[in-house]
Amino acid sequence: MQIKGFTLVELILSIVVSSILLLGLANFTEVGVKGYFGTVERYRLQTEANFVIEKISREMRHAVPNLFPSAVSSGCVSFYPIVDSGFYVVSGADINFLVSNPDTNVQSLQNLSLLINPTRPYQALDKIDNLFPLTNVSQATGTNVSGAAFTLTGQAGDLVGGSVSNRHYIFNDDNPVEYCLTQGSFLTRTNAGDPIIISDKLNVGESSLQYSPATVQQNGIINLTLTFTVNGETTTFEQEVQVLNVP
Repeated sequence: MQIKGFTLVELILSIVVSSILLLGLANFTEVGVKGYFGTVERYRLQTEANFVIEKISREMRHAVPNLFPSAVSSGCVSFYPIVDSGFYVVSGADINFLVSNPDTNVQSLQNLSLLINPTRPYQALDKIDNLFPLTNVSQATGTNVSGAAFTLTGQAGDLVGGSVSNRHYIFNDDNPVEYCLTQGSFLTRTNAGDPIIISDKLNVGESSLQYSPATVQQNGIINLTLTFTVNGETTTFEQEVQVLNVP
């Protein structure tokens, strides 16, 4: 009786062929898994980059115009967020002004400053024209006064020129916001405290933050060039942010 089975050669060939097939399948699976995780990393990077750019853009769009102290540096940009704004009128020796927030009172204004017609490039705050500390501000009075109206008594004589639209800005001159590209791969944000890391995936050597002062033809522009690097892959984002407010 003849017994059927594999010969040694057939067994070896079967093992070799099966191994080749398994290696091919493993390599194919590895490529798919790497592709999936690569896609996830790229999506995560795109999400982080969009968040960083949108955060910077929203804050800088609504900054006090022309008050960008770090404009001389490509590594940092500083600005003063607007706390409130409104319109003013000169009445004799006084400056009367309205603010947009109806809940504003004298106490909430006393640590702030009022700025009118900031048309010149940034200088030290103590050298800026039309900057009025609100330490001695008072509530406006009169039969026709309504809303959040206030008075700077006897300061109209210090007003140099004025805003065409009688607009003013109120901000905290002790509380600037600063974005910086720091050593390594960090973009940080500082606001009345220690720097906070916004992103740790930047190629700082290929990134820049630059402010172009306002001109007669255009508002101030912040030029953002942010290069992100993850797993050896580099992606560069470029965006111009326009400071919307004008004197």
